[in-house]
Amino acid sequence: MGNEDNLQRCTVRLNVASSQGTGFFVAPNWILTCAHVVESAKDNPVQVFWKAGNQNYTAKVTQLCKYPLDLALLQLYEDCLHHPCVELDNTEPNVNDDLYIFGYPKNSEVDYSQGDSASFKYEGISFKQHIKEDIILYKLKQGQVISGFSGSPLLNLLTGKVCGIVHLSRDEGNDLGGRAVSAQVIVQHFPDIALLNQQFHQPKPKGDNPFEYGLPVPPQRFYGRRREILEIKNRIGAISPQCVNLVGLRRNGKTSLLRYIRERISEFCSPEQKPLVVFLDLTNGKFHTPEGIIEGLRRGIHKLTGNFPWSKEDNEDGFAVEDGLQDLVNERYRLIILLDEFEAIASKKDRLELFQDWGEDWRSKASAGLLTMVIASKRPLNEVYETLSLGSPFANIFSMTILGALEEEAWQSIIQKRFSPNSAVLQWVDELAGGLPYYVQMAGAMLWQNSNQEIAKNEFNFQAKPRFEELWKDLTEVERLALRYELGRGNLPISDRAIVDMLQRHGLLRKNRGLFSSVFAEFVKGQR
Repeated sequence: MGNEDNLQRCTVRLNVASSQGTGFFVAPNWILTCAHVVESAKDNPVQVFWKAGNQNYTAKVTQLCKYPLDLALLQLYEDCLHHPCVELDNTEPNVNDDLYIFGYPKNSEVDYSQGDSASFKYEGISFKQHIKEDIILYKLKQGQVISGFSGSPLLNLLTGKVCGIVHLSRDEGNDLGGRAVSAQVIVQHFPDIALLNQQFHQPKPKGDNPFEYGLPVPPQRFYGRRREILEIKNRIGAISPQCVNLVGLRRNGKTSLLRYIRERISEFCSPEQKPLVVFLDLTNGKFHTPEGIIEGLRRGIHKLTGNFPWSKEDNEDGFAVEDGLQDLVNERYRLIILLDEFEAIASKKDRLELFQDWGEDWRSKASAGLLTMVIASKRPLNEVYETLSLGSPFANIFSMTILGALEEEAWQSIIQKRFSPNSAVLQWVDELAGGLPYYVQMAGAMLWQNSNQEIAKNEFNFQAKPRFEELWKDLTEVERLALRYELGRGNLPISDRAIVDMLQRHGLLRKNRGLFSSVFAEFVKGQR
C-alpha cells in the first residue's frame, strides 16, 4: 500500500441525502465503508466522489451488516478502471504503533469535504459483545475522530497496509481517539472481496507489458484531460452548439480524445439533445476530396439512424444536402462531426485550395445550426491556412482547446496502476516524460521491460529519438530558438513570452520553463 499519499488516492467521499462519510477502494470497483454511513440510502444510489481522479460516480449497496459489525460493501454502477486499492493486513498492530487515516469529515462546526487527515497511536484490542461472536475492534488514542471520518481506512505506518476501518469516536470534542473494526473481521465476513484484494496486490507478471504507446487508447484506458473535456462539453453540449479546434502536437492524444468523445458522448451532451456523432479520419484517402467527405458523412448518418439523409446521387446537390441536414434538425438531432488529422487535406496548397469552397460551405452550415465540428489539427486552423498563404474560412466560429501535458495525478495513476507506489519511480518517469501521455507510456514500458532504471533510460532514449526528430521538424524556427534559449544556448536577447506560453500549453516547456524531458533537452542541445 505504501504511504499516506497512496492511502488518500484510495479514499472516496460518500454522500447520502444530507449525510456524509468516507469509504475506500478495497477491490476494483468495490468500496468498503461503515453501515451507518449508507444505511439511509436503502435501495437508492450512493453518490461517490473520488478526489484523486476528480470523478463523480454512483454506487449501490450490495451488503449491509448492521450493528454490531457496522460494515457495508458498495459496487460502482460505472466501471472505474484506474483507481488503486488499499492492501488489507489482518495482523494486529503492535501497541503504540503509529496509525493514520484520511477521510471527509463534516458536521455542524467543520466541513472538510475535500479531505482531512488524522493520526493515532494503537492502544490495544477491544471486543464488542455479540450473541454469535465477539467483534474484534482496535482501540485508538491521541487523535480525534469526528463525524464523517466513519468508514476511513486505518493505515499502519509501519507495515504500509490497512489494518482496519474507522468505526466510532471516543469523544468528538477531544483527541481521545476512537475505535476501528479490524481487518480480521473484514476478511472473515467478506471473503470474496478479501480474495479480490489479495489478487489485486499480487505481483504482476513481467511478461505482460501493460503499457502501450503509439496507438489511440480506448475510453476505458483514457486518463485525465478534465479541463479539456469540460471545455469541449461546454461547446458541443451547449444550448446552441459551437465548433471546437482540438490542437496538439504529434502523439499528444488528439485521436484518443476524439474516440473518447464518440464513445462517451453522454458525458458531453444530454439525452434530450439526441447527439449523432460521425467520425472521419482524414488520413483515409476516401476523404481527400470534398465529395468523399460528404459521402462519408452521409454513410455515417445512415449508420446511426438507419436512414440515408439524401441519396448518393445528390452529394453534389447543395440544396438536397442542406434539406437532409435540416430534416435531422427538425427531428431534434444534434449532428456532431469529428474530423481527425486535418493536416491530411492541408499538406499542400493545391489540395487545401480544393477544400476552400467546402470550408466556406460548412462554415455556413455550422453557423445555421445544421452541424457542429470538432477538428483535430497540429496547429490552429488559422495558422494551417496562413502557412499556405490562404485565408481560413473558419474564422470566428471555432474555439481552440490545446492538448498538452496530463494532470500530475493522471499520469501518476498510469504508472501506479502497474507499479507499486514509489516516489523514486514517479520522479524518474517525470524526468523523462514530463506528463506527455505518449512518453509516459513509453517510459513505463521501458521500465517494465528493464527493471534497472539506467538501462530503461538508455532504451527510452533510443526509442524516443525518432519521435523527437519528428517533433523538432514540426516546430517553427522561432519555437526552436525559444527552446534553445531556455537551455541557455539561444542567440535571442529574450525569449518571446507568447511563444513560451504556447510551448508551455503544448507541454514542451514546464511551468519553470525547463524542457519537459531531460532526454529531449539533450536532443535539443545536439541540434544545429
